[in-house]
Amino acid sequence: MKKIKVLILLMFSLQVMSMYAAQKSQQNVENGRQAMIDYVVTRLKYLTQSFDFLREQGLVDTTFHEYLEQHVSHDEHGNEDMNFDQVIIDAEDVLTKNMKDTFLNTLDMALEESKNLDQFDDPIFLYVMQHKDDSRDLYEMVRLWLYEWGNTQDENKETPLHKALSAQNKEITRMLIDAGANVNTKNSFGQAPLHYTSSLPEIARMLIQAGADVNIKDQNRETLLHYAVRDNNIEITGILIDACADVNAQNIFGQTPLHQAIYIPKITRMLIDAGTDEHTQNENAVIKDKPEITRMLISAGADINIPNKNGQTPLYQAVICNKPKIVRMLIFAGADINIQDEHGETPLYQAVMKDKPEIARMLLSAGADINIPNKKEKTAEQEAKSTKMRMIFAQTQYARSSFCTIS
Repeated sequence: MKKIKVLILLMFSLQVMSMYAAQKSQQNVENGRQAMIDYVVTRLKYLTQSFDFLREQGLVDTTFHEYLEQHVSHDEHGNEDMNFDQVIIDAEDVLTKNMKDTFLNTLDMALEESKNLDQFDDPIFLYVMQHKDDSRDLYEMVRLWLYEWGNTQDENKETPLHKALSAQNKEITRMLIDAGANVNTKNSFGQAPLHYTSSLPEIARMLIQAGADVNIKDQNRETLLHYAVRDNNIEITGILIDACADVNAQNIFGQTPLHQAIYIPKITRMLIDAGTDEHTQNENAVIKDKPEITRMLISAGADINIPNKNGQTPLYQAVICNKPKIVRMLIFAGADINIQDEHGETPLYQAVMKDKPEIARMLLSAGADINIPNKKEKTAEQEAKSTKMRMIFAQTQYARSSFCTIS
């Protein structure tokens, strides 16, 4: 019995000792946890300072130390730093979420009111801007914020970079590009930031240097080069050509930049020199009554007899649009004066139908065939109604018959 009592006492003593050891171990773990929290608070000053700043703004109700106290945990195995990494990540997310909306709203306001960044006194906005260029710990985090926020999209899929360019704000544009904003993100119209720079050469260069795709197309399949020539911007056109932009890119209507360059001869020359397919534009140069551009295109080797989708050549279009100077130029260049469109109508037929006697005389003098019928079996001579037009045909018939008689 005495041996049994001794054994029971020994077992009880061991149990008490084990419980004491466990309590001491748990205390050691907790002490280690507190030491780790204190160490992190000391080392990660940017989080300590940022939490203090947010508390001052009334956006959070704890310090960074208190946040760690609430969220850092350990398991039964004593791994006091089991979730430390995740808690740090979550703490940074707290900062991001509390600053993002205010920062972006202030940025939008700066763009809408065309103000410089230093003209806004919102504490959160100033806090971010203050730390975006410093060399302390918060620098990297702020740079990550600007990278993330710079790539957010609104209901129109526009990023802050789109908005900065729309407002022609170089300061904010530079800030966003430096922060790594995606320079090729498209909005709901398929426009990349580069599409916004058709009149902003300095910013266009900035975007191209940052990796903007010079051939990126919008929903109409238009590149910035289309925009630039339409906006009459020679400098942007030159920048894009130097950056190897595709001068033959076609939009949904099949138009190349040269279609739109007919308004500016100098841009037309730049595109031709860059190797564009110039013959496709001769017809539109005619419509816009730009004989100097037509001359440039012909000199560059444009095929003056290429028809459009309706079978109409540049000469045909020149007749329709009553451009006698261009008609003369095209005839002299060897245009086919008897070519027929999809209805079987010749340039002469159109000159008669439009009652353009001067042009009709040019075509007839060049040898236009007066007997070619259209698909309704009508000839140009048969359609001549005015006295002047009938007289021109009569004179032509007489001249041709006299020539045949003499011959």
